[in-house]
Amino acid sequence: MSGASGREKPYGSVVLGAAALVFLIGPLPVALRNDASPFEAGNATSDGGPGPVPTPTVRSGTQLPSDEDDFPGPTRTPRVPATREPSPSRARDPQADAFAAAARVGTCLNAYKTGYRDGAAWNSDVPVMVDCSADAAYARVAGVNSTCPSGESAYARLSYGDVSLCLERRFQQGQCFLVKRTGGPDSAPEYSANLFTWVDCGADRIPADFDSMLVITGVFRAPSTIPRGACSRAANDRTRYWTWVVSDMNALICATYPAR
Repeated sequence: MSGASGREKPYGSVVLGAAALVFLIGPLPVALRNDASPFEAGNATSDGGPGPVPTPTVRSGTQLPSDEDDFPGPTRTPRVPATREPSPSRARDPQADAFAAAARVGTCLNAYKTGYRDGAAWNSDVPVMVDCSADAAYARVAGVNSTCPSGESAYARLSYGDVSLCLERRFQQGQCFLVKRTGGPDSAPEYSANLFTWVDCGADRIPADFDSMLVITGVFRAPSTIPRGACSRAANDRTRYWTWVVSDMNALICATYPAR
């Protein structure tokens, strides 16, 4: 007896093990089906294969994109370049323009002193350029922003802004200029001249700062010494002349009273 009971114990264990295995295998297909995706559940065909792919619902009036390029990216607002307000232009200065245009050595100008304001007033505040052969070419630009010969009445400075013109008087026969008496008898008065002035030789009145006017009778190359009769215009000429050596001692100016 004891041996038989010893062999039965293994058999009972096998039965119990088989029953446990059947218990575990039985519900396995259900577990697999429960793990299926919701897409497959309820759409399987009779042969157990996958069902048709569901058609997405499209609302009426909606157009599907046909190409990946039809999918717009993020909307970007174009950058508009900032507009700058135009800076106000500086008003042109006609006087400065005239000085800049005349600031060339050798330029001839219709520029002279009138004799007013103690002989310092100019005929114009704006230099007027003229041809050097013109009768009105009273001055020539001898330098720009440079020094003028001092103590020389044939030179004068005309300035405006940052332009300074050193002008040299251009003497021509027939021009009249203003003089101030400094001494001598009435028969042979002595005069100090403002050679940069110009006045109409037929004028009835002259500026109060001057006593008389003289007319240029000749412009000559200055000799080392002025001989007697250097200004005579004819033989036995008894005309009273006054002379000035100007332009760095290079020119001799002869003048007398204008004919009346």
